[in-house]
Amino acid sequence: MRMNLILDFDLSNSMLEQATRKNVYDKLVHLDITEALARENLDFDYFISTDVFIYVGDLSDVFQLIKTRNKSGGKLVFSTEDYDGDDFFLEQSGRYSHSRKYIERLCEKFGYKLCHFETQNLRKDKNQYISGGLYLLEF
Repeated sequence: MRMNLILDFDLSNSMLEQATRKNVYDKLVHLDITEALARENLDFDYFISTDVFIYVGDLSDVFQLIKTRNKSGGKLVFSTEDYDGDDFFLEQSGRYSHSRKYIERLCEKFGYKLCHFETQNLRKDKNQYISGGLYLLEF
């Protein structure tokens, strides 16, 4: 039987301190996302990464680790900032944006099914909305 467990992986100590104050996480891990996915025992129904992939350019390792290390199938839910190209791009803001084409290629490569995609305004930066993609994948 699977246990309901909520984990937070982060490199920022201040973000982990904020997460501690929220008192909603069962475990806080001070590691890079790929290191954490490679080290932790993965047995989850959902992987949720909102406002995370903007700090990761190439998502291949994340997709591969979730798919190969989780004990069974599940869902990956995440957001990205939009990019009109075919790949991902490091913006002047220092954040990465990812194209839907890039995400679709990762899905094909690693055996994910794209169940839902929509674009939304994710945040405001300098009085301008930043558009992003919201994804629901099954594996």
